[in-house]
Amino acid sequence: MAPGGHVGRFALWTESAFTELDKIYGTVTKKSEVKSDYHVPRPMMTTTDITKIMNSREVQGALRPRKMECMKSKKKVKRNPLKNINVMAKLNPYAPIQKRANIRRAAGKVVKPAKK
Repeated sequence: MAPGGHVGRFALWTESAFTELDKIYGTVTKKSEVKSDYHVPRPMMTTTDITKIMNSREVQGALRPRKMECMKSKKKVKRNPLKNINVMAKLNPYAPIQKRANIRRAAGKVVKPAKK
């Protein structure tokens, strides 16, 4: 029975039905009698245990050594130029002069920025 107690797509196959299928589609060793040039698909892998294959001596011997520098993150931190004056100075060399002038202006000392 299927889970839940209902039959679902329950099908019974007889031995004669399997022999008819072998005639129509053939087997791994025998060609089909009804269809022309039809072969039953074969599995490409004889061993489907991938972890066993990957950990075998043959595969491990053919692999190059692991690069440890790739494991480290070389991500550069993006700085916000609106909050970091040094980064803003790289983008706009006149920015520190303007900022100092704005600070002085806000403090009450009116100073015009120097023109180049």
